[in-house]
Amino acid sequence: MTVQTFYDVVVIGSGHAGCEAALAAARMGCKTLMIAPNLDRVGYMPCNPSIGGPGKSQIVAEVDALGGAMAVIADTTAMQVRQLNMSKGPAVRAIRIQCDKSLYAMAMKEMLETQPLLRLIQDEAVSLIISGGENPEVTGIRARISGDVCAASVVITAGTFLRAKMIAGESQSAGGRAGDSGDTHLSASLDGLAFRLRRFKTGTPPRIDARSVDVARTTPQPGDDTELWMSRAGESGSLSPLQLPPSPTGIFSSMERLGGRNQVRCFQTWTTPAAHDLIRNNLHRAPMYNGSIEGSGPRYCPSIEDKVGRFADKTSHPVFLEPEGWRSHEIYVQGLSTSLPPDIQNDVVRAVPGLEEARITRYGYAVEYDALDPTELGRTLESRRVGGLFFAGQVNGTSGYEEAAGQGVVAGANAAARAQSLPQLILTRQDSYIGVMIDDLISKPFNEPYRMLSSRAEYRLLLRSDTADTRLAPIAYRLDLIDDTRFQAVERQRQTIERTVAALESTWLGANERHGLALESEGLQGPKRSLTALDIARRPGASLAGVIRAVTSLGIWNGPILEHVPLARTEITVRYGAFIDKESKEALRHKANEFRLIPDNIDYGVVMGLRVEAAQHLASTRPPSVGHATRTAGVTPSDIGALLVHLSRHARESHS
Repeated sequence: MTVQTFYDVVVIGSGHAGCEAALAAARMGCKTLMIAPNLDRVGYMPCNPSIGGPGKSQIVAEVDALGGAMAVIADTTAMQVRQLNMSKGPAVRAIRIQCDKSLYAMAMKEMLETQPLLRLIQDEAVSLIISGGENPEVTGIRARISGDVCAASVVITAGTFLRAKMIAGESQSAGGRAGDSGDTHLSASLDGLAFRLRRFKTGTPPRIDARSVDVARTTPQPGDDTELWMSRAGESGSLSPLQLPPSPTGIFSSMERLGGRNQVRCFQTWTTPAAHDLIRNNLHRAPMYNGSIEGSGPRYCPSIEDKVGRFADKTSHPVFLEPEGWRSHEIYVQGLSTSLPPDIQNDVVRAVPGLEEARITRYGYAVEYDALDPTELGRTLESRRVGGLFFAGQVNGTSGYEEAAGQGVVAGANAAARAQSLPQLILTRQDSYIGVMIDDLISKPFNEPYRMLSSRAEYRLLLRSDTADTRLAPIAYRLDLIDDTRFQAVERQRQTIERTVAALESTWLGANERHGLALESEGLQGPKRSLTALDIARRPGASLAGVIRAVTSLGIWNGPILEHVPLARTEITVRYGAFIDKESKEALRHKANEFRLIPDNIDYGVVMGLRVEAAQHLASTRPPSVGHATRTAGVTPSDIGALLVHLSRHARESHS
């Protein structure tokens, strides 16, 4: 097979990280090659066919703001859309989309195939081509069929395939997921370069036939009857849903028109004490317990046998029945991830209400695989060990499609930047969830797959999904990840919000009958003294739209026309303005210290006020900056304060 012998960027792998990396590199003007062993698996969802959720939809919004594909494809192939955490504040609200997994993969592949400068090839990367001696750099890859392919940058997005094996009960086989073999050659190549690799574990639940479920014994979960979109394209009305007529039989055979789109219901049920007894009585056959699996599994997505073992006091755990596609009869049984033997899986499934007659179509299994220690990487996701070599996705020890996509955009953009000698894309904890994730990965030791949680972000109110484009569009525009039309639309919306808030602040209402009646007509209490429209809009229960209508009817409104105001975003800005301002100041203060360098030869033993434990941790890890020191285990804020005083004193003495 003949391939072009030189590419600016080569991306190994076609999962969610690989897709975003390849698209980002090509959009930045790089000749890009994506190489994968099976092009029928591009953008494939091997586990849950859903996108988003707490901490994850924020990443998806940021991927979208950086010109990525995940949000657009999820919006296009949605079967159900829900907003989560609505009883909580806007900082932790999230959207979750149930997708048709086949349509998702098809739409993603089409986007890749139509992207200029990007080529896809079905082949296997067996090793890296390295040059440079003491300062090694990657110069290409060696493929099984295509031979040597030269490249300025290489991005590895190998997912769960490095030296991977699948395990269910007593059965083991090589492979990173059902139907796909594992990769031993690339893992050996990384071993040869002395990369630190760890063994991690993931898993998936059984799938069952929708026609064998008794929904009368479950609780329906309809989608939201509110128009919800993850992508800016969806919000602007420029997307057309991609869907098929539902399967003629089974629990997903009927649709509901909700939130301006066709949706199907999901269903909830629960495990039972009988199911737990079956699991406990067969733990000796569970690979997680009998020593067949050595890798660490994800804390926040445990198998059912792990849940039963760890939470012995609980008599039930939730189980969600979710569709795999419009024309599929298969159900994803969320909550029953397992690697128990098939015969036990049958018994456990049938001990769940509504699933007494369930027929399993695919059995659950675990996957054990090699993952890179991401402390080997820098903020750009480039290897510290080999120049030009980038890593993204589950190969970095993360779990989840969204985390992979976020890393993919960053790795792909930086691979392109390196190939073209352009400024790098560096995201921080202060500007994005992706920045939080990357900072955690490269600076904190962890012994299990990493999952993004909203609690990991210190500035959640600033990093809301609805602010992703205003935060990141300027960066994306500078790097050519988004075009001028997209950037100008973001700027117009930002300016509209600012003008609306300014107009509210300068519009006064008095304690008189005319003003009071106008407000009361909108269900708002009139002021007892002169107040601004902003003051009234910040009252508990006040509606921003109602306030604007009231002041418009009075003829005193000089702000944008209501139809042009992005109400939801503006209302959050208004209602939480004081908290947002406080968090912004704190973020700026921390960012100022984030990149403050620590001298390589610093003696932590002489830093006054630094505790012995902190001095020992800092001396062993040698953080390059104050930001990294802040996130070093065993180091407290007071320790950082002592370190900052020492650095300032040292700087003054050096200049005196």
